[in-house]
Amino acid sequence: MKKALFILLAALAPLSAAAQEARPFDVTISNDEYKIYIKMNLHDKNLAVPGQDVLGQVDGYFGSRQSRTTWIIIASTIIDERTAEIEVVNDYGSEDFTAELKLNADGSYSYKKKDGSTLKFAVKGKWQKIPGSLKFVRK
Repeated sequence: MKKALFILLAALAPLSAAAQEARPFDVTISNDEYKIYIKMNLHDKNLAVPGQDVLGQVDGYFGSRQSRTTWIIIASTIIDERTAEIEVVNDYGSEDFTAELKLNADGSYSYKKKDGSTLKFAVKGKWQKIPGSLKFVRK
């Protein structure tokens, strides 16, 4: 019986990996250089921003390991299986921008700001401005 259960689980494991690949925008990705991350689910649009439950469910958010500042993905469009466009606003609602996220062949993600405000985080009393193009990896 244990062997049959093990064989069944071993057979189902690749299916779960394939299902994750079919949802490339339901993931947490990060950039270690700037110590920032993006948690997103552009498929179901059902994430809650920690400490900001009043916003309800959103498509995702940008965060920093060095700051409490949050940028919220308020709208998104999945263009194809590897490309999505996002609309982002800061946690005060005073700045916003649009950007493109792409899943690269190596499994990393490319972020490219299209227009609007500069993505920035308050770090040690100064603004850490994030470049308009950046590479992220899965965590």
